[in-house]
Amino acid sequence: MSADFSNIKPIAFYLPQFYETPYNSEWWGEGFTEWTAARRGEPIFAGHQQPQLPPTGVEDLGFHNQSELETLTAQAKLAKAHGIYGFCHYFYWFGGKRVLEAPTELMLANAQVDIPFCLSWANENWSRRWDGGEQDILIAQNYDPETYADFAADLAPYFSDPRYITSGGKAVFLIYRAQEIPQLERLAREIRACAMACGHKGALVLGTETFITPGQQADPRELGLDGAVEFPPHGVSPRQIHMMTAQGEPAFDGMVFDHASAVSALMRRPAPNYPLFRGVFPAWDNTARRGRRATIFAGSSPELFAHWLYIMSDWTQRQHGAGAQFIFINAWNEWAEGAHLEPDTHNGAAYLETVRGVLNGAREPRIKFDWEQSSPESLASFSEQLGAEFSAEAQLGGQELDASASNYSYQLLLSRETMQRRLGLKAGAKAKGARRRYNKPSQPWREHMRRARSFKEFKTALWMAGYHDYPQTRWQKFTTAIIRGLSKTG
Repeated sequence: MSADFSNIKPIAFYLPQFYETPYNSEWWGEGFTEWTAARRGEPIFAGHQQPQLPPTGVEDLGFHNQSELETLTAQAKLAKAHGIYGFCHYFYWFGGKRVLEAPTELMLANAQVDIPFCLSWANENWSRRWDGGEQDILIAQNYDPETYADFAADLAPYFSDPRYITSGGKAVFLIYRAQEIPQLERLAREIRACAMACGHKGALVLGTETFITPGQQADPRELGLDGAVEFPPHGVSPRQIHMMTAQGEPAFDGMVFDHASAVSALMRRPAPNYPLFRGVFPAWDNTARRGRRATIFAGSSPELFAHWLYIMSDWTQRQHGAGAQFIFINAWNEWAEGAHLEPDTHNGAAYLETVRGVLNGAREPRIKFDWEQSSPESLASFSEQLGAEFSAEAQLGGQELDASASNYSYQLLLSRETMQRRLGLKAGAKAKGARRRYNKPSQPWREHMRRARSFKEFKTALWMAGYHDYPQTRWQKFTTAIIRGLSKTG
């Protein structure tokens, strides 16, 4: 008997960055849009799906422009046809200044964009590094509690729209980095008052779990919020896969993770004692934005996404009532981050079709988990099954790449044994006896360190010494810290 997920409401985060704005033209070059960034993606290793770009057939969305009503209408139609309940638009507000507002305003003014929506205040600095950090700030996010009433008042047109998403009569509103806001309770109070003035019973104000470790933060209700929204890959500690640079190639200073182990890690998260709405992502690969400093989740696939969405739908159905069974998907259109449900040239509409298939019972996973009978042992057993089926090594066929092959820029090292063999090759161990020495326990990294003639080779040896499945040991944390420090010095 198939599961009944008729009350599950997937909400996809929606980035309003695919049209020209004066700010982007000034900062990034005339005519810049998110498509400009997406086109920069280049494959780093064999099988690496970059660049990620949309199909451009007559019936496709193609390189769409979000300042055109036709685009928004088509996106809404496509999303609803595949089971997406609504979009969560990022809302950019800097002390009264709005940016990237045109698509959301266009949607608001046109009822034919037929899809429910809510807002997430993207309350971080706009920086040249795309990370909301404190370096190379383009527009700073400053907080003045005296402006909170003004902020809430600017939400009134959205809260008043009949398409706005509610739960139990309350308007759903997210804050991307709630932990950064002084007097957060005061802000939440203003938002709830505005929602009530717009005819709702109040607002469900939720903090997105960004830049924090799930399970280690305070109860969001103690800060004045109503609950939290999971936002992977933030807060996930999956198994790390190792990259080695082929001779003559520029260094890869990013990180490659096993997507299946991220799913397993999030599954093991115990249900908190506060309202939590789960999150999933179809894939993640920000090579287009970060180049060789990218974060890549290897082994992503529609099949793995189907298992994850099914598991989270089952969990959500057991934890929330019929009117609050939301699952947040990161994202509808984060093309430069490699996280998008919109069809691309590699996978077509496979991820979108997965959402529809899971919700209507047509796509049940081969490996299921019974939350009613859950225990630490059963979770561990399930994680092992999931890993065996969907690990990056399984998805990529466990391919061992030849360091001497000119068509491979990098090698993905999918296991300790593979890494040891590749280290032996890179260190110049050609004789059988030398290769045997490199395969001795704990020997390869020491030998490679002894032979190191450059920072890059020294870092590789340290990386081997710190090979880890999170959580890290003290020694692994030490070697990782050294590697990060050396990366900054070249």
